[in-house]
Amino acid sequence: MKTKVWIFIVVAAFAIGFSIGKSKPVEHIHVLTGGEVYFTPGTQCEDRIVENINKAQTIDIAVYSITNTKITNALLNAKKRGAKIRIVTDRTMSGNKSSKDEVLVKAGIPLRKNKKHKIEHNKFAVFDGSHIVTGSYNWTNAATKSNSENCIFLDALALEYTTRFEYLWKLYSK
Repeated sequence: MKTKVWIFIVVAAFAIGFSIGKSKPVEHIHVLTGGEVYFTPGTQCEDRIVENINKAQTIDIAVYSITNTKITNALLNAKKRGAKIRIVTDRTMSGNKSSKDEVLVKAGIPLRKNKKHKIEHNKFAVFDGSHIVTGSYNWTNAATKSNSENCIFLDALALEYTTRFEYLWKLYSK
């Protein structure tokens, strides 16, 4: 019995020490109301992202991968109409044969690839500094057609997501 108690104490002490060294204190707690959530497979996430791209003048995007044709076309059209767009993405996924990163860069959209993290696994965008989309939804054709994913649209937390995007943008600078 004593051995089990000591093992529990050692494991608990290790876990507490590990979490103290690795985590940051919670700075903000938000109670959220409203918003929209969608699930895939299905086109609702894709459709709402495109709708937000079509309306926005500034778009900051942090995503793991972009292979979705409709989203890519919306970004290209937004660039043509003068929207300011910036993208941070994963360096390994950027080299994928289905990636649309090269097309976006050729169109003049600034894109930076992660250099500091093992992977850039965020999936969010900030539109006009005032509303966001986040969730597990990858900006890929597979996410729309066959994966089980989600996306959440909020008119809250834009400041926190903008702050994170600016951090990543500077971190991945050339």
